[in-house]
Amino acid sequence: MTQPVYVFNDDARYFVVNYHTLGDQDKKAHLATLWKTFNRYDPALGQTYKIWYRPTSPELEVSVDYLLPPKSPAGRYRIETFIPAKNSNSRKAIFSITHNLYQVNGQTNEENALVVVDMLDLKDVWHTLGEFYLDPSLGAAIGRVRQYDLSLEDPPVEVSFGPVRWVPLFTLTGKRARFDSPVGTLPERNASFPAGRVIFGKYPIWVGSWFDANPFLTWYFNGYHTGSDLNLPGSSQADQGKEIFSIGDGTVTYAGKAGTWGNIIVIEHPDALVRLPDGRSRRQKVYSRYGHVDDRIQVRRGQEVSRGTLVGYIGLAANATAGWHLHFDICYTDLLGTRPSHWPNMEIIRAIRMSAGSNNPRAYEGSKAAIMREVVSNYVDPFRFIQDNHG
Repeated sequence: MTQPVYVFNDDARYFVVNYHTLGDQDKKAHLATLWKTFNRYDPALGQTYKIWYRPTSPELEVSVDYLLPPKSPAGRYRIETFIPAKNSNSRKAIFSITHNLYQVNGQTNEENALVVVDMLDLKDVWHTLGEFYLDPSLGAAIGRVRQYDLSLEDPPVEVSFGPVRWVPLFTLTGKRARFDSPVGTLPERNASFPAGRVIFGKYPIWVGSWFDANPFLTWYFNGYHTGSDLNLPGSSQADQGKEIFSIGDGTVTYAGKAGTWGNIIVIEHPDALVRLPDGRSRRQKVYSRYGHVDDRIQVRRGQEVSRGTLVGYIGLAANATAGWHLHFDICYTDLLGTRPSHWPNMEIIRAIRMSAGSNNPRAYEGSKAAIMREVVSNYVDPFRFIQDNHG
């Protein structure tokens, strides 16, 4: 798997500040004094970045170029910038991405895409600027991300300039990423993913004898289920200590204790086919989460893993003495990158339980609907996800 390419603000080779002063050196010196910096922690990757920021301007005064290293391979990339939770108040931060070069009458022209970002509501996350096919061999400008201080916001607000990364949506062989079941033997995981098979009359079978005892969006005592609870038939100990595998290539963003979960592992995958709640499909990054892992965790945060990597073994929820199973879900937003142990609002769920027998069914159903919206706004059906991405 090819790795993301990062450019940070202290990299003089690929981070370039441009002052649009028409040669006025005094004005350039003044504009340079308006830069301020601070360090910001990335909760998803456990890293700290140096962030630059300055006030916006109604006239273009400053732009910053983030350059894709020229030896990067050709292919489709998702381009992202890190937006910190402070000093990022612009609702109209402007970026341009150079994704093609072409000749007209012997002159080289750039093909650029313009992106406007509302930074105010983004909190310490990598925000996508778009996906583009980039071939750096065409010229040094290919893949360049240019950010501007220009904004008509009145009065001026703060705009941040954080690191930029180019996430490859390809392997060096050019094949699309594939995803397998997180459980089962190698032949079972390599086989065609099933459809329509059930056990005990209602529980979907995944691979071999593994079945889902609590499918996506099932309403149960913990609310609407965010994923699947994978089990083997037999006693509650049938799953104890069984291997858990990474479903695809990616980077571990969390591995360890997580409150009532016991242990969890979260892996970021750079490219997958996702069916959105509105029925549309698109390729994007996702997070896979593996819950109730025993203490024999085989990976660490920041580690690159491949499809089929052994990541751990099935254990129990915290303080449980029975009920071994693997909770497995797929998040299509950045939620699990920043809140790996997320679960839909338990306070609302507890209130729903207490009011179930009340005389206010409208409030009861309204509270349930709020929980469902929180789930479908962040998670997709993991069974369908593996079906869509296994072939």
